[in-house]
Amino acid sequence: MSIRLSYSLRARLLFFLLAAIAVGALVQGAIAYRSTLAQADDIFDSLLQRTALSLGTGDGLLSTGPRHALGAGSPVADDLIIQIWTPDGVRVFNSRSRRPLPDQIVLGFSDVKMEGITYRVYSLATPFQVIQVAQDMDVRKNMARALALRTIAPIAAAAPLLMLIIWCVVSWSLRPVKRARAQVAARQPEDLSPVNVQGLPDEIRPLIQELNLLLERMRGAFAQQKQFVGDAAHELRSPLAALRLQLQALQRAGDADTRLVAEQRLAAGIDRATRLVEQLLSMARYEGTTEQTSSQPVDLADVLRQALSETLPQANAKSITIDMDGAHEAWVQGNRDALVLLARNLLDNAIKHTPEGKQIRLRLERGPGKAVFMIDDEGPGIPIAERERVFDRFYRAEGNTQHGSGLGLAIARAIADRHGATITLEEPPSHPGLRARVDFTLAPSA
Repeated sequence: MSIRLSYSLRARLLFFLLAAIAVGALVQGAIAYRSTLAQADDIFDSLLQRTALSLGTGDGLLSTGPRHALGAGSPVADDLIIQIWTPDGVRVFNSRSRRPLPDQIVLGFSDVKMEGITYRVYSLATPFQVIQVAQDMDVRKNMARALALRTIAPIAAAAPLLMLIIWCVVSWSLRPVKRARAQVAARQPEDLSPVNVQGLPDEIRPLIQELNLLLERMRGAFAQQKQFVGDAAHELRSPLAALRLQLQALQRAGDADTRLVAEQRLAAGIDRATRLVEQLLSMARYEGTTEQTSSQPVDLADVLRQALSETLPQANAKSITIDMDGAHEAWVQGNRDALVLLARNLLDNAIKHTPEGKQIRLRLERGPGKAVFMIDDEGPGIPIAERERVFDRFYRAEGNTQHGSGLGLAIARAIADRHGATITLEEPPSHPGLRARVDFTLAPSA
């Protein structure tokens, strides 16, 4: 069982902002501590040196005593440990007899650890005596620590106010996002109008804009689907009514010959209705999208041969000759079944409008970076003014006496658009009729 962890953008912002403030305060305190400790080392080292020098100057120092020379009751003097030795190694003075410093003397500055305590020691030798002045290092550390805490204290004291300010700023900044969410949540399923992007931050606006583009595409798809359903219902009404009439004629048939004719008409009507449904399903599948599925290299020559084999029985029924020539192969990127359907619809259209005994020419050409196949028929052709309109669904050219659904060319255009190809209708160069030309871009490896 998996556990899904959710988080709030507001909580995340607050956490990281407050964490950044805390880390910044700690870094600032650490820097203040190290800086203060370094300065304290310099100051106290200078104090140790000056104290030793003052003790080493003047006569009668031993009689008066170092505390009197420094000033009795001085705070600085209370922090210091002073020892004075004679040149022959006899200690003559120790300001703190309970904790004497080691007998070993290193002139200048040195660090001495005794009884778990580290001392900073300065030793000075004169002709009459050797002077040691020491100080516990904790004095310096305590001073540096106090200054560091004094630096952090204002930030710690202001933390609740900072939390409140950050909470208010983050909440105020996220109000447009909350408003957009409420606007989307309150919509009805059929409401696909754009979401208002006014006042949204720059980080959120592109997301809402992409959502609006998606809604626009969905609105177009729903409108197209609604129109398609209406057109399909209208187109199916006539063949279904014809099938009912043919069934009634079959039921009223009185003799075998009349019954045979009625059966043939009913079978032909069923075939036409089946073909219409197939074309409607193909149109629903390929129209209104440019997305390719199962895209792979496809040989157009193989596609044309497959489409020719599927339409050859219809051509033979009308004694129509179909000649195929041109390039032996031309590879494009796409879906083979869809391209076969495209070529078959164009061939179906050519066969329907070509008179019996005439000829259809199918040619594949390959050029630099592109491939073209052309289908020339010897039919009545299409007027220039209608050559674009015939690609509309359910549209039939004026004067068209052939039975059809008006979907073949629309499906072909949809498949071509999906594969980045273009279909144009033009006149053949050598004879009357119509040429259907499809231009493709060759596959990169072709």
